[in-house]
Amino acid sequence: MKLLGRNRLQALFGLDEQIDKWLVSWMSEMSHANWKHANDVRQQFPQAKCVAETIFQFRVGPHTQYIEVAMMYPLSVAVITDLKYIN
Repeated sequence: MKLLGRNRLQALFGLDEQIDKWLVSWMSEMSHANWKHANDVRQQFPQAKCVAETIFQFRVGPHTQYIEVAMMYPLSVAVITDLKYIN
């Protein structure tokens, strides 16, 4: 998947070393994924929350932030749409 919106992640980089490592790993997995359906995402990231068929929320490691991503399966594109905090 082509991962768009990486610039939104700048707010998370540098918060702590564990977050930085998690982000680098997550971006690599996202970029190398070849998902065709929501079930493909669920299989690789069982902890991700599926908000809609094309919208997923990925918790940033054990922290209270999560990354919201819109999937465009036919185009092999994932777009980071928002960073949020878990209440």
